[in-house]
Amino acid sequence: MTAAAVGRAAAAKSVSVRKPSGGGPGWRRILTLEHIVMGAAIVALFFLVVLPLCFLLVGSVWSDGRFTLEFFAEALSGRLYLQALLNSLVLGAWTGLFSLLLGLPMAWAVARTNVPGKGLIALTANLSYLSPPFLTAIAFVNLFSPNAGLVNAFFRDVLGIPWLGFNIFSMPGLVLVTVLHTFPYVFLLSSSALQSVDASYEEAAQILGAGKLRTAVAITLPLVMPAILSGVLLAFVNAIALFGSQAIIGLPGRIVTLPTRIYSLFDYPAQYALASALSLLFVVITVAALYVQRAYLAKRSFVTLAGKGARPQLMDLGICKWPLFGFCLIVFFVSIVLPYTTLIAVSVSKSWGLNFWQGLTLDHYRFVLFDYDVTQRAILNSLGLAVAAASIAVLLGAIIGWIDIRTHMPGRKFLDYAALVPLGLPGIVMAVALIQFWLSMPIALYGTLTILLLAYVGRYIPLGVRAANTSLRQIDPTLEESARILGAGWGRTLKEITLPLMRPGLFAGWLLVFVPVIQELSASILLFSSSSMTLAVAIYNLYETGYTEPVAALAMTNMAIIVVAIAIARRIGGGAIGRKEGDNAPQGGSA
Repeated sequence: MTAAAVGRAAAAKSVSVRKPSGGGPGWRRILTLEHIVMGAAIVALFFLVVLPLCFLLVGSVWSDGRFTLEFFAEALSGRLYLQALLNSLVLGAWTGLFSLLLGLPMAWAVARTNVPGKGLIALTANLSYLSPPFLTAIAFVNLFSPNAGLVNAFFRDVLGIPWLGFNIFSMPGLVLVTVLHTFPYVFLLSSSALQSVDASYEEAAQILGAGKLRTAVAITLPLVMPAILSGVLLAFVNAIALFGSQAIIGLPGRIVTLPTRIYSLFDYPAQYALASALSLLFVVITVAALYVQRAYLAKRSFVTLAGKGARPQLMDLGICKWPLFGFCLIVFFVSIVLPYTTLIAVSVSKSWGLNFWQGLTLDHYRFVLFDYDVTQRAILNSLGLAVAAASIAVLLGAIIGWIDIRTHMPGRKFLDYAALVPLGLPGIVMAVALIQFWLSMPIALYGTLTILLLAYVGRYIPLGVRAANTSLRQIDPTLEESARILGAGWGRTLKEITLPLMRPGLFAGWLLVFVPVIQELSASILLFSSSSMTLAVAIYNLYETGYTEPVAALAMTNMAIIVVAIAIARRIGGGAIGRKEGDNAPQGGSA
């Protein structure tokens, strides 16, 4: 578009453009490409999210052709289900607390102090978020299982102090593994808020005689409280939703939670109605946690940005910066170094034990990659599903974001809210909803790759919508209006103006969907069949059969795929993708 053309377009903006008179049948003016695409996106959203959730609700209160509350009564009165609910709440509460105790000091260190190694601290949070929780659980089982765990065996057989061992198959063990995945929520949200606080508030407090510590506690902390509570809420919701770690660590320790209890209801004969009722308890818990957060914040003011653009001052901690840095190093060691060093060591050892280093081999990689036929099929399935789900979620997110921001369509806000609903739903709830919906349809999708794709797109479409919304709000609408005034249709404007400008944000959204899909277990465990097995399910099934060393090799293969995918996406998406990820991540757990 030439400068003269842009000038003519700008001048024409103040002139009303009349609709062409005559010009053909009325349906041609109605059924434009724009309307067809938006209509298809709306229908897709209803089939992916709205209708399955409606069937989930109906399935929990309808049985034998009549309305009933017996399944909710059983879920709320049965000892097994109440114990599972209590365990989930205890797990979520402890995880939220320790996520706060880990994430907030690290965020404060990076955003407001002169602590060294800020890049390493931020890397710790990002890698912890990207690490599949069930792989971390498997690594810690190899270290701290009561009998075969390497650390426990060392304390018992070498040092002769078995009382110093740690039983990973316990609630503290489950909390430990879960916190290593959830503390990044508190870190990322809190660090962003801390960097945005208007420095004039803190400067005024210090002028009036307040010390640095009192200023941080009395001024800074209350101002970033919304971000902190949002991080804790995300940690809580994701903690109670993770299936993999709760099955791997909880079940051997007889700690049954809601996800593992729902999973058990699909043993023959499957109890779909009771599973639906228990699934809706997840929704109630999420809504209740959100209500508590909003009730706390409702009567308080948390304005953190003023018009001066003052940059927060970094606090000089003096010698105290080294203990804080040491704390961050411990988190890095426990969350990243320890589990991945363990998985690598297990994957190259002939037999895992105290003398594992005496027999190193790559045979387990050969087995899982070439001899174990399930692996190749699972890798291809996972890659295909992840690419397709990420692409569809981002495409639908872009269209829904366009409807919300660029149109005045009635009900557009409902579409935006509907697209965000899966954000607070565990994967196993989405799986139950899809099972209820598609089992009532004449199309047989259960156990196919198609239903897995529907589950992934439905669960992660919020990430695509948020990425598109963020990008669209940064694009001046006059660019699109100028193109339309000069005669470009909606499709051409979208292709040549809007999508190229949205590319970094869309690639960031694509990556944010791809990574959790490639390691998704919570929904996959209920929806897969032998022909549609995914990589995460293959790892879990192999672990269940007791193949310790091949499981570690397959786990490292899984992480290698994720790392390569991130590198490729960053290269294609351009340098801005890293900044866009920070605007949208993290949004949910994966397994």
